[in-house]
Amino acid sequence: MISPKEDVSLLVVLAGPAGSGKTTLCERMVDTESNVERVVTCTTRQPREGEKDGVDYHFLSDEQFDRAIDTGAFLEWAKVHTNRYGVLKRVIQEKLDQKIDIVMNVDVQGVANIKAAAAEDEMLSKRLVTIFILPPDLEVVRERLRGRGKDDEAEIERRVQTAIKEVELWPDFDYVIVTKSKDEDYAALQNIWRAEKLRSLRLGE
Repeated sequence: MISPKEDVSLLVVLAGPAGSGKTTLCERMVDTESNVERVVTCTTRQPREGEKDGVDYHFLSDEQFDRAIDTGAFLEWAKVHTNRYGVLKRVIQEKLDQKIDIVMNVDVQGVANIKAAAAEDEMLSKRLVTIFILPPDLEVVRERLRGRGKDDEAEIERRVQTAIKEVELWPDFDYVIVTKSKDEDYAALQNIWRAEKLRSLRLGE
């Protein structure tokens, strides 16, 4: 078994259409693997029932989000549907410096921005691993969104239309997981993580 404390920390970024299961995979990774943590991202959307500020997201006003952009606080940020989401640079840097692996899910725009930042940062470039979670078809996305019971039909269809555009970008990622069962998807994620940890041992700092 890999000993995460003895090797280079990784930033594992998952993306995929709404309903692809990427959030569940991130949560399971944090719950199962030692020394793996998630990053709490910022958003301008309103909290859903049961969500807590600082736990699920940092819920910011539009004015607060604008200030963070102006001061260069975000590693990446993007507008998704009608809201904005962003990841703070300082949070990423602190965890990587502490040899903590990070797993996070962002939209495909966010991954493109992170990759652009990594192209100018050797440390981040060596630690970044991108994974696209690809549903077998769009009907699966539609049914999963309905099953969550969080969105009305109009919002579900908007998300499905967004998914059509997102799935075209899977070749831009380091890995692709075509979704099957929850256990099979998680096993695939674990295999990728372990392979990248071994690669990081070979590359070193």
